[in-house]
Amino acid sequence: MTQCGDRRLFALNYHGAIQTPPPTDPNAAPAHRPAPRPALGRCRPPHRRRRRLRPPVRPPLSLPVALTTRSSAAQVGYLQDPFASLLYRPPMPQPGAFAPQAVGRARKPPLINVGTHHRTWGIDRLVDRFLQRGGKQVVSLGAGSDTRFWRLMSRATPPDLARYVEIDFPHLTSPKAQRIARHRKLYQYLGPSSTAMPPPGHPYTVSKGGTQLSSPLYTLLPLDLRPSPSEPASSISAILSHHVLPQLDPRLPTLFLAECLFPYMSPEDSREIIKWFGETFCSCMGVVYEMVGLDDSFGNVMKRNLAVRNLSIPGSIFSTPESQAGRFTSPMLQGGKFDSAGAKTLWQIREEDVGPEELQRISKLEILDEIEELRLVLEHYVIAWGTKGECMSSISL
Repeated sequence: MTQCGDRRLFALNYHGAIQTPPPTDPNAAPAHRPAPRPALGRCRPPHRRRRRLRPPVRPPLSLPVALTTRSSAAQVGYLQDPFASLLYRPPMPQPGAFAPQAVGRARKPPLINVGTHHRTWGIDRLVDRFLQRGGKQVVSLGAGSDTRFWRLMSRATPPDLARYVEIDFPHLTSPKAQRIARHRKLYQYLGPSSTAMPPPGHPYTVSKGGTQLSSPLYTLLPLDLRPSPSEPASSISAILSHHVLPQLDPRLPTLFLAECLFPYMSPEDSREIIKWFGETFCSCMGVVYEMVGLDDSFGNVMKRNLAVRNLSIPGSIFSTPESQAGRFTSPMLQGGKFDSAGAKTLWQIREEDVGPEELQRISKLEILDEIEELRLVLEHYVIAWGTKGECMSSISL
């Protein structure tokens, strides 16, 4: 469906386009030299056993595919996002190559565009309410090519943020850091604070081989949250404390975002992340975007497609909106337990939160006849949130 569906199904295009062999002339004389050896992972001679391509042991937390859905929604008019085109350029298909539809097509079907709109609408409302109640710090886990920081800071009255931290794998933060450094429209918002004018020149530093970008206000942090097999004594809590906590002030109200991250982590690992934030910050809020109801025919198709690509969804045990909200208030969190929590499917957000004027506006952008199909898909995606601390207690959708 929206970015969540596209974001993880990366095995099709992770190794690039499939190169087709050039056409041959049946009347041509036989060649006197051997044919060039095909590239690794491409078409192979029939007498050789074809090796199955495998995705990395640790699949990326996000992909450029994720931003194509947002770019598509912005292109059609569902969203206002002038920064999506700066952070993402669709790849040019190679001559004679098959470009997978998930990446090669910039414009998505209406069903995906509507879902992207509702997802953005719901998460933006929660983020805005966090900031209105004095929120100062935001941590985006598996941020990929997200543009939320720039959309916030480019407002006529930007929020009074102290820190904004984005985390993802190094091979994903590297191109994002390059694009930020390349465009003044991006790096002009990096600091020293959300209310001060930026200094002359470049208000940032790039380190760790170009994978990390740091400024007084914004940090792009290359980090794999999962413990390394070579360091069995390490834990997610230790990784967060060592790498993320130095970027933040535990005394300030803090929000963490995890959009389509937890489904691909074990329940124990995602619980440890929630617990760490609940224990570290006395005033805290968490927002997650998840898939639910994967035990029906719709979910079974999704899981089969993932299984073909050697991917699984261990987080699918949280199969209802109620169980997603319960992740924040579970007694297993102990001292990291949140005070209150809630959840809504994208269909509920459409029915209860997106106003009639906005629904009428987006209904004119594209023809969408299958409302029942739209409902089926939107009911399989949920936004859940948890709050801790007096100033955060009344935040909900």
